[in-house]
Amino acid sequence: MKKNLFFGALFATVLLASCDSKEEGTINGLFSVSETQQVKFSSGNLQYTKSTKTFQFAEHQWNVIGDLDKDFDEKDTFDLFAWGSGDNPRPEELEEEEGATFVDWGTQPIANGGDYKWRTLTNTEWDYLIRKRPNALNLLAYGTIENTKGIILLPDAWEQPEGVQFVSLVDTVDVTYSSMNVKNWTKETDLTPLNTYDAATWQKMEDAGAVFLPYNVKGFSRDEQLGEGQYWSNTDSEMDFANNFIWPDRGCSIDAFVMSVRLVKDVVKE
Repeated sequence: MKKNLFFGALFATVLLASCDSKEEGTINGLFSVSETQQVKFSSGNLQYTKSTKTFQFAEHQWNVIGDLDKDFDEKDTFDLFAWGSGDNPRPEELEEEEGATFVDWGTQPIANGGDYKWRTLTNTEWDYLIRKRPNALNLLAYGTIENTKGIILLPDAWEQPEGVQFVSLVDTVDVTYSSMNVKNWTKETDLTPLNTYDAATWQKMEDAGAVFLPYNVKGFSRDEQLGEGQYWSNTDSEMDFANNFIWPDRGCSIDAFVMSVRLVKDVVKE
């Protein structure tokens, strides 16, 4: 069974949005995922606590647990999931004959997620967000927050917070829309130090609408140490992106396929 996963040894520039009043579990920035649809991101990666059988968002955008191969049975809370395991949260894939089908994690109650309809992006929505929305290449950047590496996504409308420095990827690397399809184009260069923030400084970015997708250490395989981030889409099909960047790809029914989940909610136009 093939499943679509969203990977990344991530990259980008930054952008700020006009903010609405704060909604629980929500980053205020508006992000286009198609020509007609905008979304808001959750305030952190999804987590599940076994003892209470509850989902929650991480307290901070840079919080990750990862490392499923290290005493997982002793961990009460985890943040790497098998594909579509919303109704049966688990860190391993079901066998093909068990009938693994996609159930969106966003259909379940989330303790600090408010009364909202959360969902997982499709592969085409990830692609539009990263590469195709207006000014896309200026709305992405590598960064490090509280010593956690990852990617910064800026909302469609961005105003730089006063007193906060930001270095865009396009000011540092020769990158174009087409070069994102070139395999391993950033493999030898760690660009995350370009934008390094402590918690207080990042809070200014977040208040302006910026999203951070942290590297999740060992998401793709329990046998590999990966300096990249891997995030699920909900789509059972393959899409080709540069393999050291961010891309949905085709998975397999093996227990090594576990990824981070970052949910969104649709912005309803009045």
